[in-house]
Amino acid sequence: MPTFDTPAPIRATLELLVADVRITATDRVDTVVEVRPSDPSAAADLRAAEQTQVQFADGQLLVKTPKTLKTLGILRRSGSVEVEIALPTGSQVRADAALAAFHCTGTLGDTALRTATGDIELQHTGPLEATTSAGSVVARSVSGAARATTGSGTIRLGTVTGAVTLKNSNGDSRVDSVGGDLHAKAANGDVAAGHVRGSVDATTANGSIRIGAVHRGTVEVRTSMGELEVGVAAGTAAYLDLHTQFGKVLNQLDGTAAPEPGEDNVQVRARTSFGDIIVRRGDTEELR
Repeated sequence: MPTFDTPAPIRATLELLVADVRITATDRVDTVVEVRPSDPSAAADLRAAEQTQVQFADGQLLVKTPKTLKTLGILRRSGSVEVEIALPTGSQVRADAALAAFHCTGTLGDTALRTATGDIELQHTGPLEATTSAGSVVARSVSGAARATTGSGTIRLGTVTGAVTLKNSNGDSRVDSVGGDLHAKAANGDVAAGHVRGSVDATTANGSIRIGAVHRGTVEVRTSMGELEVGVAAGTAAYLDLHTQFGKVLNQLDGTAAPEPGEDNVQVRARTSFGDIIVRRGDTEELR
C-alpha cells in the first residue's frame, strides 16, 4: 500500500466512479492509501483496483479510479473499489464520485464531497460542502460555513460555527447550532434548528419548521402544510408578523417595551396555509 511522508496537513483529491471511501485523520506524519476490490472474486472490481491511480507530490494526493470502458459500443460493468486513506489532522479533502459512500473520522480541514448516489458521514471538518443526489449527509461539527444538499435523504448537522445552507428535496433536515445565518429549503420534509445566532430563511412545501432559539436579525419561515414554531432567546425583543389560513396562532411571549438602541431584537415573519404557528421563549437546551 502506498505510504508518503506528510509532516503537515495535505490536500487530497479523489476522482471516483464506484467506491466505498473511509478517511481517517489523526496526528501523524505520513499518509497511507489502500485500494482494494469491493469483491475480490469479481473481475471488474479487480480490474478497477489494479487501474486506480495513487499519486502524491508537493503536498497533494490524487486517487483516481478508471472510467467506464466501452467494448464494441457496449458499456462494460463499472468496477467497485474500497478506498482507505489515513492522513494528518487538518488535511483538506475534495472528492467527486458517481456512486460512493464517504465515512470520515477525525478532524479534516476544508472539505468538499460530491456523489450522485451515496451517504456522506463526517465527524469534524473545516468549511464543508457536501452534496448527494440520493443519500444522507451527517456531520458532527463544522468550523466555518456548511452547505449540505441532498435530493432524497436526511441532513443532520451538529454544531456549525458559521452560516448554514440546507437543500433537501425529499427528507428531513436538522442542525443543532448555527453561528451565522441559516438558509434552508425543502420540498417534502421537516426543517429543524437549535440555536441560530444570525438570521433565518427557511421554506418547505410540505413539512414543519422548528427553530429552537433566535437571538437577532430576521426570521422568515414558510410552509404550505405544517406547523411553524420559533423560539426567541431570553432578553431579545421580537416584532411578529404571523398568519395561518387554517390553524391557530399562539404567541407565548410577554408584551415588552420597544428595545433600546443596541439591544438584541428579532423580526419574525411566519406563513402557513395549513398548520399552527407558535412563538415562545427559546430553549435553554439543545434541540430535542
